[in-house]
Amino acid sequence: MNKSVNHKKNKFQLPSFLPNWMKIIIRISLRLAFIFTIIFIIVAIFYGYLANQYDITKVAQVNSTNIILSHNGTELASLSKTNPTLTPHSEFPPHLVNALLAREDTKFHKHIGIDVKGLARATIKNIATMSYHEGASTISMQLTKNTFNNKSKSIHRKLLEIAITLRLESTYSKDEILTHYLNKIYFGSGCYGIEQAANNYFNIPTSKLTLGQSALLVGIIRGPHIFSPFNNLEKATEQRDQVLNRMAIIKMITPEQRDLAIKAPLNLAKKTTQYSNSSYAASSVRRHQQQIIDTSKITAGGLKIASTINKKLNSSITKEIKNITSNINQNTETPLQIALVILENKTGAIRSIIGGADYNKYPYNRALDSKQLLGKAFTPFLYLATLDRGKIPLTDQPVITGQQIGASELLGYCKRFGITHKPSKKPHDLFRGDIYATPLQLANAYSIIQNNGTRAESYFVENISSTSNNNLFTHQHYQKDTASTGAALNCLKMLTKSSNSQRIIQRTAFAYKHAWIIISSKTHTAVLWIGHDLPKNIPNKQTLTKTLETKMLTWIKSLN
Repeated sequence: MNKSVNHKKNKFQLPSFLPNWMKIIIRISLRLAFIFTIIFIIVAIFYGYLANQYDITKVAQVNSTNIILSHNGTELASLSKTNPTLTPHSEFPPHLVNALLAREDTKFHKHIGIDVKGLARATIKNIATMSYHEGASTISMQLTKNTFNNKSKSIHRKLLEIAITLRLESTYSKDEILTHYLNKIYFGSGCYGIEQAANNYFNIPTSKLTLGQSALLVGIIRGPHIFSPFNNLEKATEQRDQVLNRMAIIKMITPEQRDLAIKAPLNLAKKTTQYSNSSYAASSVRRHQQQIIDTSKITAGGLKIASTINKKLNSSITKEIKNITSNINQNTETPLQIALVILENKTGAIRSIIGGADYNKYPYNRALDSKQLLGKAFTPFLYLATLDRGKIPLTDQPVITGQQIGASELLGYCKRFGITHKPSKKPHDLFRGDIYATPLQLANAYSIIQNNGTRAESYFVENISSTSNNNLFTHQHYQKDTASTGAALNCLKMLTKSSNSQRIIQRTAFAYKHAWIIISSKTHTAVLWIGHDLPKNIPNKQTLTKTLETKMLTWIKSLN
């Protein structure tokens, strides 16, 4: 009996003055708290174990370069000007560190790698919006993400990121974390780490960066491509001003220092070739790569990008075009430019691309970015659309032919063929070729005629793998029917002579003060544009275009 009484006395008792319903709520709350505590401990142990499997020393390693491979596996280019350089913390100007903290993580020196309040606030917002856009990443978490390519937006990956970040904070000092971060982060235009960025953008070492220059570099971090001053100086300076304003608001600098930094000259260096063995082909592959893979994976380095480019052919064409144009371009302010695309009809694989006379002098890629008037180079698509509608195209009578289907329907076909430019409102002008396209768009369109009415999506990247040979991307061929097989075959017959048993399309079309040359076989299509960026007459155009047409035939045949 006494034992029973003692047992009751030892049992936890709530105050007697509490109503029963409140006692029930408290007891349930205590039990739930106990359960959640057990769950928290289990989760913490589990993610601590997973985090322990990662090699934390990788955060101190500078990123290795990314390599572009040609179609046959030989190296085409290295996506880095030089090997990344490790800059010690002692060489960071104080205003560079302050700019970084102001922009990315003002509580960096106070938290343990995780901004608990910020994370809770972001979690509540994500739950409220049923999305996963808010991340509340600290500098330490960003370093974890960049080191281990953790870009997935799931609760599991976020918890793992937190666990690794806690390991990171317990292993390295705050200064070491900042050092590794600034040496690893991507600053756009091929710059991995702060030293490359300072050298590339301002031609100075990190230690010599001014307040304004530091703020601009920090502003690049959130959008390395769009905020690079070489790509968009206006957006880059907007980001710089935002960083400086933030520094002034939190009293890292005075308003006067901010204003002086905004007014001070940036002394931006002249843009130079950023990549070893760089070329129009390498820069095109790099652009495609940036469209299909996360920036974090690119900045981590060590990627092998298998491209479609035929290195031997592309090098040979580059050399021949350079020889042709260098003699013509001596002592001229408006150099002659030649842009070329050769692609595989069935797959859309681009085997060669030349964007101008000389990449080092004229890096603007005319093959991808310069839309030019088509003129008579457009006529085959007028024929193809007319044939697809069951009408009869009349040779050398574009207006009468076009009137059979009308301008509106012809424009619909143009979009299907990949020619997206909006022409003038006069239908007769459209029928005569008053519409613009890039060399790549035109090559894609001509391949349709040889490809039984089907357009294959063009591409530069076959696959991407990491240093550990993990496959990160493999191209999936995409084809779209744009015209009937019969229409394509009849169009091909119209464009080739009856004696031409191989059905090779050969066309040279002069439009305004430039020219198009098209050579299209059953397997490959080559389109060449020749002209000046500031339009003027092509010297000896008949002889020059004939020479180029002969060379293009040779290039196409070498691929068969």
